[in-house]
Amino acid sequence: MILLDWTRMGKTYCLAGAVFEKGTVRVVRPLSSKYRQASVRNVGWSPWLLDGHTRWEVFELIGPEPASPEPPHLEDVWVRALRPRRSLAAPEQRRAILIATMPKSGEDLFGTSLQTARVAAFMEPGSGQRSLVTVSVPANKICFAASRREGAPEVDVRVTVPVPGLGERTLPVKDHHLLRRAEAAGSSEALIKVLTHTVQAMGDSVAVRLGLSRGFQGGARSTSQCWLMADGFFSLENPQP
Repeated sequence: MILLDWTRMGKTYCLAGAVFEKGTVRVVRPLSSKYRQASVRNVGWSPWLLDGHTRWEVFELIGPEPASPEPPHLEDVWVRALRPRRSLAAPEQRRAILIATMPKSGEDLFGTSLQTARVAAFMEPGSGQRSLVTVSVPANKICFAASRREGAPEVDVRVTVPVPGLGERTLPVKDHHLLRRAEAAGSSEALIKVLTHTVQAMGDSVAVRLGLSRGFQGGARSTSQCWLMADGFFSLENPQP
């Protein structure tokens, strides 16, 4: 598996990667099999297990087993462990993965239409054909904002991007590598400058990884929804970690 998405989920990480199979690219979400009896699949990977690793790194999936389908998260797979192979995907493999995970023209991003709520977007649990997708976005259309909520351990970072079929949406930023790079800036204003500069340096078009969360209640809604989030930002010309 080539590690593609490395996102924050509380104090743990949610991972997703790409596997080349017979000339095609399959996206997988590895889940630790020791939590397979949990009522919900919202237990991430411990930070200390991933210390020193990076996106585009190659991992071996130890003891992979198919997970029962829970749309839209059809990429789930149970594994006993992740074994690093101490190698990185070649640049041409990285570009191939980003392009292969883009929806076809006229196709719904996740196989089923998203619904909107104010500036956000979501999908009903139990629907959809996938939970991760790549879209190409003009760099000058990406706008970051940050706020510090009282008592929150981290700055709340949001990004406004044009989402195909929905127009501009404001989404939570979960890209661990991008956030880590910016958090040392200090103030919210400085953080936004670092985020903006980093993404603008990726080129005129940026590959934005969009993902759907596990079902949870948001805002005033009484039912759980899978919310749209910004999981990663990559240069299409030269994808770096």
